[in-house]
Amino acid sequence: MNDSIFDFEKAIDFVRNKTKDVEKYKLHFILDEKEEAESMLKEQLKMQNEDGGIPYRFQEGAISTMGSTIMFFKDLLLLNLHELISEELDKAVEFLIGQQKEDGLFEEPPEINKLECAMWESTGFESNQIYCTAITINFLLGSKKSQAEDSINKGLEFLLRKWDDEKGFSSYPHALWNSIPVFISKRSEDDPISARGRELLNTLQLQNYPSSSLVWMIESFIHTGLEKHNLVEKIIQIILPRQMVDGRWTSEDGEEFDPTTTLSVLVILKRLNIL
Repeated sequence: MNDSIFDFEKAIDFVRNKTKDVEKYKLHFILDEKEEAESMLKEQLKMQNEDGGIPYRFQEGAISTMGSTIMFFKDLLLLNLHELISEELDKAVEFLIGQQKEDGLFEEPPEINKLECAMWESTGFESNQIYCTAITINFLLGSKKSQAEDSINKGLEFLLRKWDDEKGFSSYPHALWNSIPVFISKRSEDDPISARGRELLNTLQLQNYPSSSLVWMIESFIHTGLEKHNLVEKIIQIILPRQMVDGRWTSEDGEEFDPTTTLSVLVILKRLNIL
C-alpha cells in the first residue's frame, strides 16, 4: 500500500490533539510506545465492573452493557493485545455469554430500557436482537476464547432461523456485515448463507457509507480472521482517499466523533500493516 494515499503524521497529530484522554493509550500502542501505553491501559481497565462488563457509556457506577463492553475491548483485540488483557477479557466474555437467551439470541440487560438508550439498544425487538446477536458473536470469535465456542454456535443457529435468502435479515445493515464473516469463518465460503451474504454485501453502495461504518465493516472481517478478504481491500481503497486536510476521517455521528473514527482508522491500518 502506497503511504502517499494518506498522511500518517497529520492523522497522528489530529488524534493526539483531539482524542479524549481515555482513548489515547491506543495511540501509544499504534506508535509502539508500549510502556506508556500499558500504564495508561491499566488505569482504563479499572473501569471494568465486577460482573466483567463495562459500564453504560463508560460512566462509573452505571450498569454493565454489551455495547459498551464490546466497544471498550474491540480495539484491544484489533491491536492483538489478547495476552496482555487475558484476565479482563475472560471476565468480559463471561459477561457477554451470560446475556444469551436459551434460543441463542443476545440482547442488552432489560435495565437498559430505563436509561436514555439508543433505539437499537432497547430490548424486546427482533431487529435489535438480530443486530445484537450479530455484533456479539463477531466479537466473541475475535476474542479467541474457547469458552465462547458454544455461545457463538448458538448465536449462529438463531441467526440462521432469522435469515431470508432474498433480503438477508430484517434488521440494520450492521447485522449483515457482522454476521456474514462469522458464517464464512465457521461454515466456509461455500455455505449457502455465506455465499448469499457475500452477494448482498457486494450490493451495498459502499461509496455512500460513512467512514465510521466502513471501518466497522473491516473490523468485522478482522475479528473473524478474514483480514485478507477482498472486501477488506476494496473498503480500504475507499477509506484512505477520504482523509481530510487536517488529518481526520469523519464520523456519521458528527464532528465530535471524528477523533474516534480517525483513531479507528489508524487501528485497522496498524493491524493490516499499512502504517
